[in-house]
Amino acid sequence: MKELKQFFYLVLVVLATATMSCTKEGPQGEAGKDGKDGIDGTNGTDGANGNSTCMECHNDESDLFLKQTQFEHSTHFVDGPSHVGYANYAGGSCSMCHSNEGFLTAVANDNNSGGSHPEATPMSCGTCHQIHKTYTTDDYKMHYTKAVDMYLNENDVFTGLEVDATSQYSDPNGMSNTCIKCHQPRHRGDTQPDPTVDGTLEISAGAAAHWGPHYGAQGAIFGGVGGYVGTTDPTAPSGTKGHHSCKSCHMSFIASTGNYGEYLGGHAMGLRKGDDTVEFGACNTCHTDRGATIDLEGIMASTKALHALLGQDLMDAGIMDAEGHLIGGTWTNKELAAYWNYALVKNDHSYGIHNKEYSESLITAGRAYLGTNN
Repeated sequence: MKELKQFFYLVLVVLATATMSCTKEGPQGEAGKDGKDGIDGTNGTDGANGNSTCMECHNDESDLFLKQTQFEHSTHFVDGPSHVGYANYAGGSCSMCHSNEGFLTAVANDNNSGGSHPEATPMSCGTCHQIHKTYTTDDYKMHYTKAVDMYLNENDVFTGLEVDATSQYSDPNGMSNTCIKCHQPRHRGDTQPDPTVDGTLEISAGAAAHWGPHYGAQGAIFGGVGGYVGTTDPTAPSGTKGHHSCKSCHMSFIASTGNYGEYLGGHAMGLRKGDDTVEFGACNTCHTDRGATIDLEGIMASTKALHALLGQDLMDAGIMDAEGHLIGGTWTNKELAAYWNYALVKNDHSYGIHNKEYSESLITAGRAYLGTNN
């Protein structure tokens, strides 16, 4: 047994020695030829052409998030998806103010026509601001800041109407002109009265329901244009203008958040609270600081009362129905001018706040046209 174990041990030693000799390396051969050089790649550019990064706006600070949150409580955002349905109505004449694409088209073409956009989208940050052009805070710049050539110039009665909301106090860069670009009236219909001309105009029942200055009258009232003020040239600009700008009141952070979840001012832009009262905090603070107080609630109340008198005159004459729509029929130029003034003040919604003198002049002139301003 002992001899057998020694035999196996000897066999293992021989095998190990043989294996080691098989794996022994020989001398190194000659080096091979170098491979062909590859082509150098092009260095990449820094983000946003080297100007900055996304973090200049999208950072841990709350400024951008605050603006976005406020905007999501604005009428522009809340009602935008439903209003965009009108973008291509009437051959696309509504798209400038009812869609993002229409507004940007009108800005690019420097006119008041948004064109047709079958897949139009509602207003967003990029509608007003030059978002993602430089990838810096310069992207907050507005698309439109110059004076607005009014839509009403495109008929045969109004000419030379221009509104500039640039304010040396609160908006020296004219950012509020972006607002006025859309918040301006256009004529719904193919007839425009001229109270200096005798004769009549016939308005069909179908056209009457939407006849007159279409809705966004704020810019016209602010600039003191777009109505009939009873002079020898009744359609000429009045020479009066709103005191500050859209931005100074509607986007003030003094009233940025109201009670019970109401979002006011800032990018929410609205100032009317849930109880239908108006937040005048920004206006009052400014006037107090400058030493001149003003009764804004009183201005609204008195203008509403005057406006109601003109409305009653129009209903008594059978020109207007109780809902404020023109009634189809044959009316004189003066009667239609009176209704136009009523609708212009009504569709402004501020009742004197945007431009007290011009609003009152429109109402007074309207009653004079009807012979009721006694």
